Amino acid sequence: MTTAAPPYAWLDGGVVPWDQCVLHARSQGAFWGANVFEGLRVYRDPDGARHLFRVQDHLTRLRRSMKSLHMEIDYSDAELVRACTDLVLANDFEADAHVCVVAYFGLGSSFDPMGHTTETGVHITSTPVPRSPAHEHGVAASISSWRRIGEDSMPPRIKTGANYHNSRLAQHEAVRNGYDTTLLLNQRGTVAEAPGSCVVVVREGELITPPGTSGVLEGITVETVARLAEDHLGLTLRRREIDRTELYIAEEVFLCGTMSELLPVTSVDRVTVGDGTRGPLTRLLQDHYDDAVRGLGKHPEWCTTLPAAGGTGAA
Repeated sequence: MTTAAPPYAWLDGGVVPWDQCVLHARSQGAFWGANVFEGLRVYRDPDGARHLFRVQDHLTRLRRSMKSLHMEIDYSDAELVRACTDLVLANDFEADAHVCVVAYFGLGSSFDPMGHTTETGVHITSTPVPRSPAHEHGVAASISSWRRIGEDSMPPRIKTGANYHNSRLAQHEAVRNGYDTTLLLNQRGTVAEAPGSCVVVVREGELITPPGTSGVLEGITVETVARLAEDHLGLTLRRREIDRTELYIAEEVFLCGTMSELLPVTSVDRVTVGDGTRGPLTRLLQDHYDDAVRGLGKHPEWCTTLPAAGGTGAA
């Protein structure tokens, strides 16, 4: 079943029809994945108001990625927030939505995909993302045969499209082998992350996640989990290396990321995690996270409330 495309996207300064949000095939952003990006979520509260969650934190990380690639764009953070707002209001999805902000390198003067260019642009797309049943029932994960890229080759701290070929190889391998997702080990053989998600392990009541030096993207969602665990449960999220076999003997394992939210892992390599169901800490943290993203928690500053929809906003 093919999902219908949204009506609108945003490209280099304005809302455009979805089919007009295009880059030339020879642009460096398309040819090499020479881009940086952030995925944001938009949530509705019980009254129907929409909230962009931690949008400024995402844009701050976008700027850090741009700095590492010596990239500059023509838009301020305030302009990007307005662009996201305009697009969300134009599409006017009933469901919660995902918004992807991409800053890319263009064609350049020589049309050489490897050549230096200061030509850049931004495109933004948004799609509805109803919550998956896996939020409650969990997913079965493998340990990937592919190792996680490293700081000395393709730094994972830079959220660039080119890096995600590593995740794509791992995810597709897992699905072919009958799993829902996979976990990648780094070059030292310790746990890094899942494709597009950080990993959190519960052992003897302690929350543990790999440190930023383990081949992971420095996650905004995992940092949110750390704050919620401390605020509501009095628990500190410990950052340390995690061995593969710790996943087998953990009481709970869950993934966290903007798209996956908090996603229980119920088995690893066909070894049952805990009792094979969503664990109690995972469930509690999911509940607190759900309140936070809808502006109902202890951190209303994380939510940017959008105005009520009024027309398409299309250029």
